[in-house]
Amino acid sequence: MSQENISIREATLADAHSIAELLDQLGYIAAPQAVATKLEHLSNNANDRVLVAVIDSTVVGSISLHVLPLFETPGNMGRITSLVINEKFRSRGIGHKMVRAAEDWFATKGCEKVEVTSADRRLDAHRFYEQQGYARQSQRFAKPLND
Repeated sequence: MSQENISIREATLADAHSIAELLDQLGYIAAPQAVATKLEHLSNNANDRVLVAVIDSTVVGSISLHVLPLFETPGNMGRITSLVINEKFRSRGIGHKMVRAAEDWFATKGCEKVEVTSADRRLDAHRFYEQQGYARQSQRFAKPLND
């Protein structure tokens, strides 16, 4: 499978089932209808985007993108909140191509920098992002509001 066969496009509602299966590979239980609802919501906001990687009409990856205004400095920040490549297609350059597409889109939105969130346990993902030029810069803290 060569990179020439890979296309990156904006996700559509028809991709919900495939994206749900991809998220399941990361350990997130997401029903296709819930993914479709999110896709519909995000598609109505010019500062959110979900892209998919496609090979021969099969969705093999997805990436979710969000633009946030920076309060403390001029410009915006791009945030990648999920990136998953089907485990059968990993290590073929698809993730690299998706990150580059994300960075290109963020640049059109006036982003000064891009950050990515990745769980502490995802060491392979951390290595991947470092290979893409990302570096650990700060610690992130989170608190569930429903507990």
